[in-house]
Amino acid sequence: MKNIPFIDREKEMEVLERTRDKNFFMIVRGRRRIGKTTLLRKAFPDAIYIFIWPNKSHSWIVNQICIEYGLPQFQNFIDIVKYLLDKNKIIIIDEFQNFLNVDKSVFGEMQKLVDDRMMKKENTRIIVSGSSYSLIKKIFNLEAAPLYGRRTNEMILQELPAEKLLFKMSMEEFIKTWSIFGGVPYYYTLLDENIPVEKMITRMIEEKDSMLMDEGRAVLSVEFGGESKTYNTIITAIAEGKTRLNEISTLFSNKKGETIKYLDLLRKEFNLIKRETPILSDPRKSREGTYAINDNFLSFWFYFVDKQRAYMEQERFDEVTAFFKENFPKFVGKKFEKFIIYIIRNKIILADFGFIKLGRQWGRIHGADDGKNQYEIDIVALNGKQMLLGECKWQEDVDAKEILDGLWQKASYIDTENKSMHFAIFAKSFSSKPKSHNEMPVLCFDLHDIEKAIRKQMIK
Repeated sequence: MKNIPFIDREKEMEVLERTRDKNFFMIVRGRRRIGKTTLLRKAFPDAIYIFIWPNKSHSWIVNQICIEYGLPQFQNFIDIVKYLLDKNKIIIIDEFQNFLNVDKSVFGEMQKLVDDRMMKKENTRIIVSGSSYSLIKKIFNLEAAPLYGRRTNEMILQELPAEKLLFKMSMEEFIKTWSIFGGVPYYYTLLDENIPVEKMITRMIEEKDSMLMDEGRAVLSVEFGGESKTYNTIITAIAEGKTRLNEISTLFSNKKGETIKYLDLLRKEFNLIKRETPILSDPRKSREGTYAINDNFLSFWFYFVDKQRAYMEQERFDEVTAFFKENFPKFVGKKFEKFIIYIIRNKIILADFGFIKLGRQWGRIHGADDGKNQYEIDIVALNGKQMLLGECKWQEDVDAKEILDGLWQKASYIDTENKSMHFAIFAKSFSSKPKSHNEMPVLCFDLHDIEKAIRKQMIK
């Protein structure tokens, strides 16, 4: 889909529009490919856009800016900024943090310029954007940072809402595509609406210079630089199913303190992973926590691309493709669960229930034999006395009764006393859709039902 429409980020556009006529020194940051440049150019079409190359000299960058915009020949970047501000321009500086490698003195000069112009109430409308939170933090957020306290506001660009990316795809094709690319808009420009996404991926596997080969590593290297190997190792382990602290700590010679340090950075600072606990437990006390990758693409890339890199380098593409075809349905099945929780949380379906607690539930079955003493419920949702238990099946012609029998059994492992119970099943399609089970109300959602709910939401 080379020409996908610009998808309005209404809230972000509104914030930027309100900012336009004021003095500001704003930070806009977000993951690589998230759409920072597209948004800023849409919001400020008349702004001067400047990209800071990471591996060029100060003089080269200055010369390129002067040539591109027909400016007088300046010797210093800050002189360009001052000149443009004097002309009442808005300036967007993309990947501003690259000056850490090019010329760090720019930050101190920028501080003096911003302080002086703000004090005199002269035009100071500057936006700096960047993909690396850690480097932006070095420049703006630490007390010793050159520009500490100078930013007027900060916008963190998140992934696009899933429902805005449906376009003209079938619901099944969309779920598969979203499972790979999440809400990162750039990746959707790679699609061909006449080619299924699975076929597109298998083609990319055989192309050594395809975006697929190094994209995951590029996303992390932007953020972590020289330390990216450590973080790659952790994310690879989680992608392969090592999701508990004990399992991940084996990568660090069972040093849990060191492991927690890296996990906390990935979770709290960079939002690349999340810690999940059973929804019916207290997350502050639960020892049942597991870790999951937040970013769908990284989850996909580390499991299907990086894990298979040695085979790709030897051009053993048949084996890589076979691995992908065998494991992709299970991968999509897990992302289908994530997607269903997302559309419930965002009140696209089951909105009337007004659930305030929603997530997965798992635990031990007391008294059961080893190997049979664990249970998991895909979805548990609560609102006061109302409780819903749900299962997600990425399958066709699902036998709802069989699933409901299993849910009924699992309900006995949790506290359902004094609860008004409902069951829900989500699947590609059903052989039949029962309305109740053991006198409990049942809701069955197939892909048609889900698509109908999403498209209804889109026209609101």
